Amino acid sequence: MARPLNFRQLEAFRAVMLTGSMTGAGHAMSISQPAVSRLIHDLEHELKLVLFQRQGVQIIATEAAVRLYSEVERHFTGADRIREAARAIRLSTAGYLHVGTMPNLASHCLPEAIGLLLRDHPDIIVSVHPDSSINLVSMLLHAQLDIVFGTMPPDPDGLEHDPFPSTQAVCVMPAAHPLARKKRISVNDLDGQDFVALGQASRQRMQLNNAMLTAGVRPNIRVETMHSSSAIGYVSRGIGIAVIDPIAIIGHRTPKVAIRPFTPAISLDFSAVYRRNVPRPDAAAALTRALRRVVDDKLGELGARTPRTGKD
Repeated sequence: MARPLNFRQLEAFRAVMLTGSMTGAGHAMSISQPAVSRLIHDLEHELKLVLFQRQGVQIIATEAAVRLYSEVERHFTGADRIREAARAIRLSTAGYLHVGTMPNLASHCLPEAIGLLLRDHPDIIVSVHPDSSINLVSMLLHAQLDIVFGTMPPDPDGLEHDPFPSTQAVCVMPAAHPLARKKRISVNDLDGQDFVALGQASRQRMQLNNAMLTAGVRPNIRVETMHSSSAIGYVSRGIGIAVIDPIAIIGHRTPKVAIRPFTPAISLDFSAVYRRNVPRPDAAAALTRALRRVVDDKLGELGARTPRTGKD
């Protein structure tokens, strides 16, 4: 069995990569430059790799060093997380709260909810991981997250959830678009229009595709984006119109975009998701309550500023 790598050698290698010199690495590690050189030499011998080439007084990282560095940095990032977790345990019995969230919530709603949480739980450290719901649920099942704000998978084995109120998709378009004269957009209005579509794996995209297929509608897809939170950026630049969930619009207060209700109903359902038979952290429940309040308030504001007048 191979013996474990010497941590001090890896620390020296990382320091050289970060500072660009043996001398700089020595200062960072509070050791002499010759001591750093010896650690690097021993690491190269251990790994049977040439990590640095000398050019006069300079050292140049080899391709092998660059590739190795990404793995070493991942190792040190894990160690830093352990140190931060230990710090949280020292400071508070509450410790970390690991939160997974779909990107739509990550920019505006969740930060506000976390702010509310930390007012009552100031010793908690919240770690936020935005990703697709399918990836987040996998992390949750592997105990890498405490709670996920996302959509439930078709097979919820090992999970339980508290659903948020379902939302209905809206149509967003450049403010000067001809369709902005209508007070409601139907799927038939999309035919032949320049369109910003969600990714093929999106549940909203699947619902919309079924509606367009039934109606015989074919928009002119110009851009396809994985997250609806980015779609409004393309719309505001006149690239096309889009059908997205209203949560993705929260925080985007641009006069360049018009928002209209859309038919047929395209729903977005998401939940606070937990592992089954695992005690829920009190902070996770508190964050869920705060997020529910923020989402309700923000959607209310959005509804109040969505125009309701115009031609059908």
